[in-house]
Amino acid sequence: MSLLIEKELSKFKTHIIDYATLKSILLNLGYVNINDKINNLKLKGIITPLKKGLYVHTSTINNNIISKEIISNVLLDGPSYISLDYALYYYGLIPESVYEVTAVTIKRSKKFNTDFGIFSYKQIKKELFGIGLRVEKSGEGNFLIASEEKAICDKIYFTKEALITSQQTLIEFLAEDLRIDIDNLMDFNIEVVENYYIISKSKKIKLLMNLIRKL
Repeated sequence: MSLLIEKELSKFKTHIIDYATLKSILLNLGYVNINDKINNLKLKGIITPLKKGLYVHTSTINNNIISKEIISNVLLDGPSYISLDYALYYYGLIPESVYEVTAVTIKRSKKFNTDFGIFSYKQIKKELFGIGLRVEKSGEGNFLIASEEKAICDKIYFTKEALITSQQTLIEFLAEDLRIDIDNLMDFNIEVVENYYIISKSKKIKLLMNLIRKL
């Protein structure tokens, strides 16, 4: 029967399945003691918990091909998008590898430690949430991520410890702290930064907007 369960689970391209769906599959296959069977599937390594009520089908796949980006999008109960350091690394704007998947949400800030990595979420005002987002495709499905412009805006906006008070200190933060090539900003969509500034009223974002205009 385990093979039948795995066959059903393999239909989920993202490899991610919630409790209600898993329960439905098991009931359709004739199982009665659902929670006992789920525990058995965990012990056999057929499913791996992400959090309570959410699992990854792991028995027939290599963990390396499971999309961390898709996990990030579904792990939190509420809308979120990938941003900050992970998005900057995803676009090749910063050189160092980033292993924690960083995201932004309108829900409370939260962090999850899972078998597939660390996933963190920072809370943002809902008016800023929808600016500069894009849908990216992976082999396992689609995920929501900040554009390059939005990711940098978020990074500057959320980095409270950075004393960004002038064009020079902004350049130092970007070039020295983040190691971003300033020339990469020349191709940025200034409208994303402008809209971010209009809503946030952040002086740091205004400095970024003015910097991009001068490039």
